[in-house]
Amino acid sequence: MRAQGRILVVDDYANTRLYLKTLLTHEGYVVFEAGTGREALEILKSDPLPAHRSAILLDLKLPDTTGIELVEPIRALYPHVPVVIMTAHATVETAVEAIRKGAANYLEKPIDEKKLLTLLGDLTSAPKRTEKDILSGNELPLPLLAGDSPAIRRLADRIRKASSHSIPILITGESGTGKELVARSIHQLSPRREEPFIAVNTGAISRELVNSELFGHEKGSFTSALSRKDGWLSTAGRGTLFLDEIGTMDLSTQIALLRVLENRTFYRVGGTEELSFHARIIGASNIDPLLLVNQGRLREDLYYRMNVFPINVPPLRERGGDILILARRFLAEAFDSPGLTIGISPQAREILTTYPWPGNVRELKNRMIEVAVVQGLTGPDHFELEGEMIAPLLHLAPSPGSSLQPLPPRTLKEGEREQIRRALAESKGNKSLAARILGISRKALYAKMREYEIEEEEG
Repeated sequence: MRAQGRILVVDDYANTRLYLKTLLTHEGYVVFEAGTGREALEILKSDPLPAHRSAILLDLKLPDTTGIELVEPIRALYPHVPVVIMTAHATVETAVEAIRKGAANYLEKPIDEKKLLTLLGDLTSAPKRTEKDILSGNELPLPLLAGDSPAIRRLADRIRKASSHSIPILITGESGTGKELVARSIHQLSPRREEPFIAVNTGAISRELVNSELFGHEKGSFTSALSRKDGWLSTAGRGTLFLDEIGTMDLSTQIALLRVLENRTFYRVGGTEELSFHARIIGASNIDPLLLVNQGRLREDLYYRMNVFPINVPPLRERGGDILILARRFLAEAFDSPGLTIGISPQAREILTTYPWPGNVRELKNRMIEVAVVQGLTGPDHFELEGEMIAPLLHLAPSPGSSLQPLPPRTLKEGEREQIRRALAESKGNKSLAARILGISRKALYAKMREYEIEEEEG
């Protein structure tokens, strides 16, 4: 049998070590053993584990230390070898502390053999990043992360840490801040980067179809099921499954998803065959998840299972000078003219940095694209963004030497369009809430959005 990789088992019980060594050796792994923290470090100093295709199984309680306290010195010796904590007393607090120290995941005792082998297969099958890769500025190329504000530096640090482990993640942030881009960054930095990244907006799919889309279905399981279909869980393979607006899922679907996270298995709708799940799940919500829990829209147990390593994406208004950097980036992309330099006038700077940007990064990008389309290039090698170019798009009236004032709508259509945009911003993209604010039905809101060409993404 071809060797699957190398595993160090650290546990003070000899019977546990023997059991794991027998199991893993039978699966093709080369296994090393240690009964104490000191013995584990001595073995690791002899360099038995290559950075690729290796893992460490570490018991939480050891005679001379704890597994959590041992994570940091192990990571110092082997920064790219994943560490899995084993414990008979797993709690959310234990998991959070282990992940913060640098562990990749944790397993509850008694060990579920299938879950253990699935996890080790995931951790040892994909190529690991080198330290140079992880620290390279080119590893975070997405426009979302352009800038040097404290808020974006904290976010980048959370993304790097999240990429080093495989537990579920819950990303929160206002609509338009770039939660999906954060999830993509985590995927691109992780060992799963060569595997699929599947992004799904669960709020955009009817509740009747979510189970079928998520788990797949068997032929004949319901009226329109004319053939077997694989769902997102299968399509994601060993990659990453990103579930946006996770709080919109039916509670029964949330229960099924919780079972997937706990057991790493699932069934197609109408099926009896147990299927293995190998991907990482990242969820997102533009509404405070605790508020969703309190409203009964998100199961508390699913929230705690997803929120072990939370990431909050800051709104654009909290990113200071990053706004100007992003504006230049988006203008350059829109013009797509090599060698073009872009300037921003003092008045345009004032507008960009004082406007609250309710639609966040997405709104800024759309406005810069509008500027590029309307203005076109003013010269062969330079473009200057002026205040009068951007102010009308934001319904502001700039005047030299005075503060910016809201620009009154010139037509009834403009006024109604602006009301809808403001309601969408106020409701943070919740169409039902926006409709209630406006005093119209959700169906009427969608019709108005189409009529006034308000993009779905603006919500």
